[in-house]
Amino acid sequence: MKKLEMKDLTEAEKAEITLLLQKAQANADHTLTNGERNKIREEGRLKIAEDRAKAAKAASALAREKAKERAKNQVLPETFNWADSVSNKYRSKR
Repeated sequence: MKKLEMKDLTEAEKAEITLLLQKAQANADHTLTNGERNKIREEGRLKIAEDRAKAAKAASALAREKAKERAKNQVLPETFNWADSVSNKYRSKR
């Protein structure tokens, strides 16, 4: 799976990561270091990537189910009958 970058995220996802940073800062008794902030951002991006993968998997399963349903409901023509297609009046007895 491709590693997500901040530019790949939607505004809502960026806001979610910012909220995670704010919560971590509120819970910490000191200012967060760059390493701690980066770790929180990375965990947020991984969580978002997992959520996207789950959504894509669910959408794929739904599409497969719809395709199966369409295939099941499809009206197929009768099988080809050679006896009906061949004109016997031009054939001679051998």
